[in-house]
Amino acid sequence: MWRQLPNTFMTIRSTEAITRYKQKVAMRFSRAAESYDQYAVFQELVLSELMTRFAPNPNDSWVDIGTGTGRALEAMQSVQPQLSCVALDLSFDMLRQAQQRTAGVSLVCADAESLPFKNAAFDGVLSSLAIQWCLHPDHLFKEWFRVLNDHGQVLVSTLVSGSMPELGKAWQLVDGRLHHNQYPELETLLNHCCDAGFKVAGAEQKTLTAYFDSVKEAVYSLKKVGASLVTESTDVVSPSRWKAFESAYQQQATDRGIPLSYEVAFIQLTKVDHG
Repeated sequence: MWRQLPNTFMTIRSTEAITRYKQKVAMRFSRAAESYDQYAVFQELVLSELMTRFAPNPNDSWVDIGTGTGRALEAMQSVQPQLSCVALDLSFDMLRQAQQRTAGVSLVCADAESLPFKNAAFDGVLSSLAIQWCLHPDHLFKEWFRVLNDHGQVLVSTLVSGSMPELGKAWQLVDGRLHHNQYPELETLLNHCCDAGFKVAGAEQKTLTAYFDSVKEAVYSLKKVGASLVTESTDVVSPSRWKAFESAYQQQATDRGIPLSYEVAFIQLTKVDHG
């Protein structure tokens, strides 16, 4: 069954509500830990693109935020074997998968918006397709600024406005409602980065499209990697509406298959502390 998803980067003020949201994010990704790699086609596309921008110095210390099953860690160590890495994720089960993939990496189960590290602990922060689950980007980037050394680097990929238009088009034909996450504009994210104190060294937005053999596989590419978060305000779609959605989505099929497109931002930041 498909469920309507919440807006991302929401403003949630209640401590109880924040805790509940974080628990649901962790639970969803924990449930997807074993199936993640099998369905993470799009995530691999983004990571490959992100790593073309990754150029650390030997013996640098980097933290991979939202490490998931450790695919980025493996790629980071391949680029620079002498790199010292810390893997952080909100899901303990994801970290267990990452542990099986990499060696010599410290694993930390914690929140990207409240990092359990001292000031100036790292030379770099890398995060691929994780920060869209965070609630307060202004605080998020300030935390990253805090844990970086002067001239520390940030390399991040995240979804921005315009992602998954195929889902929106299909559901528009069914009930006129949104059933997938809405993301901020790239400019909005960059403003948060600058407000935190970072210098933007590079920012690029790209459209990446994955193709699937069926509508079910396209939807599974979200659900099986933990991207089907549910909140109290969401509703379960009935079987008849689901069939209508499948039919509407199928109309968008191409010679390559069922498309699912994303707008992805690749952002490079530098900490320049004049304090």
